Amino acid sequence: MNIHKHYKISLVVMWTILILFATHASQSQELDAEQIMNQSNAREQGDDFQSAVRLISIDAQGNSSEMNMELVVKTVPGSQEAGKTRYNVLATVTEPEDTKGLAVLVHEQDFPVEDDIWLFLPAIGSAKKVVPENFRTPLFGSEFTFEELIDREPDLDTHELLSEDTVDNRSVWVIKSIPHDPEIAGFAYRITSVDQATFLSLRMELYDDFDTMIKLFTSKRIEIIDGISTRLISQAENIETGRTSTFEFLDPRYNQGDISDDVFNPENLGQ
Repeated sequence: MNIHKHYKISLVVMWTILILFATHASQSQELDAEQIMNQSNAREQGDDFQSAVRLISIDAQGNSSEMNMELVVKTVPGSQEAGKTRYNVLATVTEPEDTKGLAVLVHEQDFPVEDDIWLFLPAIGSAKKVVPENFRTPLFGSEFTFEELIDREPDLDTHELLSEDTVDNRSVWVIKSIPHDPEIAGFAYRITSVDQATFLSLRMELYDDFDTMIKLFTSKRIEIIDGISTRLISQAENIETGRTSTFEFLDPRYNQGDISDDVFNPENLGQ
């Protein structure tokens, strides 16, 4: 056996591995804050999504309330071909009985156009359009708001990459985002920890003008569902009141292909 030849081959293999590793590392470092947030917003979410959802809210005294609902999401026809995927979202309450049928419908629009949001009230049998000024009101009495049913548009903020860290043993980018219009946003800035492997937001902190955290969002139990990285538990905590609300996704399914566009027609709500 030619030892010198084997040694040279080993050096070539090792050098190749080092080059590939260095290339991968440099590509990761080349992403700036804006690119990271855009990729997070544009991550794979399938053509459609369905899930039963449990919404549990617990106040600082330990009192809890529970609501169950059905969530359906579908891409807006033609939006993928246009280069900016948008979604229609419908959440309908199934329990408890006294709020059964209550629903919220979202038509995501291209920035800077405001999203269209409707609230269906069974008591009056019709849907009322939610004005933008009320987008940040509580969703079904929880710590989540209407606009938090979908990801915040990255173009609404200026982004800065602060550091790299770990959250739940996952490598993350830590990004500070300052809204162009803080009064409309309802916060002065936010700090988001974005998973480097999936581009999912694992933790997001909202701050006021005094650098005091006012709200905390965390994502738990990230799993691969139908080939797509999915957060199965999302929690919102009001730091001032100590109240938390948790979305738990039960039996999530992607790309079933059986959701009609008519489902997202506001005139069909309640039928």
